[in-house]
Amino acid sequence: MESIKHKFQGPAFIMFVLYILTTLSISIFWEKGTFLLWLNDRHNIYGDVFFKYVTFLGDGLMYLIVAIIFLFYSYYNIIILAIIGLFQTILVTIGKRWIFNYPRPKSFFEDSAEVFNFVDGVKVYGAHSFPSGHTASAFAIATLLICLTKNKLLQVIFMLAAILVAVSRVYLLQHFLMDTVAGALIGMFSAGIVWWYFSDKRTSLLYDKSKLHRGLLVK
Repeated sequence: MESIKHKFQGPAFIMFVLYILTTLSISIFWEKGTFLLWLNDRHNIYGDVFFKYVTFLGDGLMYLIVAIIFLFYSYYNIIILAIIGLFQTILVTIGKRWIFNYPRPKSFFEDSAEVFNFVDGVKVYGAHSFPSGHTASAFAIATLLICLTKNKLLQVIFMLAAILVAVSRVYLLQHFLMDTVAGALIGMFSAGIVWWYFSDKRTSLLYDKSKLHRGLLVK
């Protein structure tokens, strides 16, 4: 099994670093909401449809979908996925509801919200903006999938999907750019630390239980 150190040297995680550096720079040097307003001015019918549906890749339901897929190949991966999901959810909830409790774009720009380009069929929320839970979920799942595959192309696709979820959250006026940066870091950290713990630090805790490495299709 490849170590987490080796995985972090792959092209997918280079993409992650470039994404974080770019978005963090924009968030720091641009006034809050500037990128969101810039992106909102560029709404079009194709972007509306694309981001309306790609954002579901960061929905909590994705954990269930991935778990069902794992069910056929490895019960162990379901356990790891569940631990990651719980860890990530706790971190997002603590930040979003107990520490920061920042307003979302709809409330932040309440006086001028009527000029925004909203996407039909998307409910836009007004509270608990930081960090982005959808982005955290997308990056957590993507990180786990990257750790589980050796195919570099698949790794890049998983990371690209997570980045597109992050962009969708800003496009749909659900979050500011910095919210998605924090979400991406939380997602990556949650999956990375859990994967490292069970693959490098405490391999005997679950890896010695051979029954967990089976699935409905793998005996």
